[in-house]
Amino acid sequence: MDALQVGPFALPWARVQVALALLALLGVAEVLARKVDRRLSPWAQGAILVGLLGARLGFVLENASVYARDPLSVLYVWQGGFDPWWGILAGGGYTLMTLPKHLWRYALGAALVAGLVAGVLFTRQGRAGEVRLPAITLTTLGGTQVNLESFRGKPVVLNAWATWCPPCRRELPMMVRLAQENPEVRFAFVSQGEGPLVVKNFLEERGLSPEWVLLDPETQLAQALGVQGLPTTFFFDREGRLVARHLGELSEALLLGYLRALR
Repeated sequence: MDALQVGPFALPWARVQVALALLALLGVAEVLARKVDRRLSPWAQGAILVGLLGARLGFVLENASVYARDPLSVLYVWQGGFDPWWGILAGGGYTLMTLPKHLWRYALGAALVAGLVAGVLFTRQGRAGEVRLPAITLTTLGGTQVNLESFRGKPVVLNAWATWCPPCRRELPMMVRLAQENPEVRFAFVSQGEGPLVVKNFLEERGLSPEWVLLDPETQLAQALGVQGLPTTFFFDREGRLVARHLGELSEALLLGYLRALR
């Protein structure tokens, strides 16, 4: 399960998981504030804010060379890119500096409840290694039929996208560039529910020429892999086992991280 479906919207499950865990932290802290010490309520709000800032800053520093090329992309938080360990360190440091020692155990208790909520929700996600590269046949822009199983032998990145999807349009140029820079990985851009003329015109307008553009007018890929929203990107190893999947727009830093996991 990639996402929580809310009407036409698909919310990435990882983000829902984090949001619910942080809400649990706030809830427990509020109860403790009423029963133990009122300072625990503003502590929880501050710890969450500092933790999120620390998680983002840590991720940016780890990928400084990428963000240096486009400093404004540091602000594109909707693309993701948070390191939880940096966030925990930042939140923990804030706790040590702002709460007196006799309240630390209550802060730790609230944090453990949040961790428990996150752990319980994590079990809802399927195990990636159980999913295989689907044996479905798609068509290139030139009309040649291609079975995805023939891609085994190299790591594979499958990007499910559509020309009408704004985040797909934003991330595609970056993904095509990284595909050209990483020839040891096969990138396939699978258009969902569209015909060859629409896709071809879009690519020509944008000056893009990816090696593998596949047409999936009947959305076979979405059905085989349970795509809940676009764009969704799948990462398979050389044996065709799913290593990771990402719902939503990818930043260059995140994509590079996924590629490292494939090697």
